[in-house]
Amino acid sequence: MIRINLLPGPKGNKAKPQYDVRAQALLGVGLLLITLAGCWWYSASLDEEINMRQTEKLDKEKRVAQLKEQVKQVSDFESRKKVLEDKNRIIDELEKSRVGPVKVLDHVSQSLEPLKLWLVRVAVSGKDIDLEGRAATNDDVVEFVNNLRRTDYFTNISLQESRAAVESTLNIYQFKLGFRLKG
Repeated sequence: MIRINLLPGPKGNKAKPQYDVRAQALLGVGLLLITLAGCWWYSASLDEEINMRQTEKLDKEKRVAQLKEQVKQVSDFESRKKVLEDKNRIIDELEKSRVGPVKVLDHVSQSLEPLKLWLVRVAVSGKDIDLEGRAATNDDVVEFVNNLRRTDYFTNISLQESRAAVESTLNIYQFKLGFRLKG
């Protein structure tokens, strides 16, 4: 006789469980909401970063404007400083040129003191001095040159010419000197 086993046995297939459609729909909606929330959060953080960068940009533009103003003030100051330095230099040069001939005449006149001689012409050009004069004797001319050498204000003192002459029936000596200022 033939036997038929209707009971599922060890070799039989298990029944597949069926999924609930509502649970799957809820899971899908939940994932969609989580994704949308993540996108919204990411968008908000990007907006915040954009606002922060724009604020930084405005601050830096203000700082650049301040620095440009400071650079302008510095350049104005430097130009005014240069003008003042030029003026001071010119004043110093004028002061030197004003004092130079005065000191030359002072030292020359101190060298004339006890002597019988007079000056006809004194020419100062830079540091070079040319002098012409008249003396009663040739010894006065020599003593005048020695007095100039003792002043320590002049160098390269040279008697260029000394000759006898007659002016208004007086015997005199005409002389020419050339020398330089020290320094």
